[in-house]
Amino acid sequence: MTLLWVPVDIMLLEGSNGMLVVLRVLLAVTLLTVAWATHQRNSLIACRNGLIAMTASMNIFYLLANHLLGYPHSINAFTYCYTLLPFLHVVVLTILPLTIKESLSMMVMTAATQIYVDFHSGSILSLDNLAIYWLQTVVGLLVIWAQSSKLHMMLRLYRHASLDPLTGVYNRRMLLTLAKHDFENTRTAARPYSVLLMDLDRFKRVNDRYGHYAGDLVLKAFTDSIQATLRKSDIFGRFGGEEFILFMPQCSAENAFLVADRIMTRVRDLRVVVEGVDEPLQVTTSIGISTSLNREDKLSEMLEKADIALLQAKGNGRDQSCTYESIATDANREECQKRTWVEFAN
Repeated sequence: MTLLWVPVDIMLLEGSNGMLVVLRVLLAVTLLTVAWATHQRNSLIACRNGLIAMTASMNIFYLLANHLLGYPHSINAFTYCYTLLPFLHVVVLTILPLTIKESLSMMVMTAATQIYVDFHSGSILSLDNLAIYWLQTVVGLLVIWAQSSKLHMMLRLYRHASLDPLTGVYNRRMLLTLAKHDFENTRTAARPYSVLLMDLDRFKRVNDRYGHYAGDLVLKAFTDSIQATLRKSDIFGRFGGEEFILFMPQCSAENAFLVADRIMTRVRDLRVVVEGVDEPLQVTTSIGISTSLNREDKLSEMLEKADIALLQAKGNGRDQSCTYESIATDANREECQKRTWVEFAN
């Protein structure tokens, strides 16, 4: 849209209109470049850098345009339109869901440029200018409110779409989406990748004997205990019911076995207090482990192997971990794969 003003500059300005046209073309090219670069990378850092570049380029144009026009500040002159650009810079930010800190940073950049221009125009303390400052401050506060509200709404929608409402960890859809992307990156780098599939032992008995409220408390305590042991790179979430998955990039089979042992120990030590129940509830977990070392492996195959290992761990007596590689023969794996959860329900 900045190019649409070029004919107006040519018709109504003399002398400096050529340089203004050049500035407008440069601004348009810069904004398009920022948009293209941000779209290509599609990351939070790229978006922040793009936001800074967009705001900086618009303010640089505002500064250079006023310099070419001799820092005008005449209400009845056409060039007065250029003094309104800071308003546009502030209002444009309304479309973006930003934090208060991010929004203020962008507005400070615009305010500093505006004050510099007004100082050189010699009208920084004029009544007209003070009125503009006051109006722009009010507009800025409304913009910050709109941005914060939009960000809050988006975060709520994100939580509903990606997090399990009971435990607060990733739900199945988001869990598999993140894991697929993470697994692809790790496989490209030829690094080990481990999957831990966990299931609470005899969880149905907890619900039947103490009620679903007690079961919910157990699930919350279970997820809290595991989250306390995770690395920042790990991906943990609820796969469904009492099943949980932990994806561990750059984790060998040996380290995955140690992590599983640590998790089982923490779960054994849990004491879940339930109102109306005399003794705290205690639970255990069984864990199936699979580790990828081959670039040809697929995430779906990793999950299937972890599931087979989990069935074996439950068949061996529960409260233990089992790696897919430790299941001795193909015959044992097929036999384990044919078992159903019904066999272990009792």
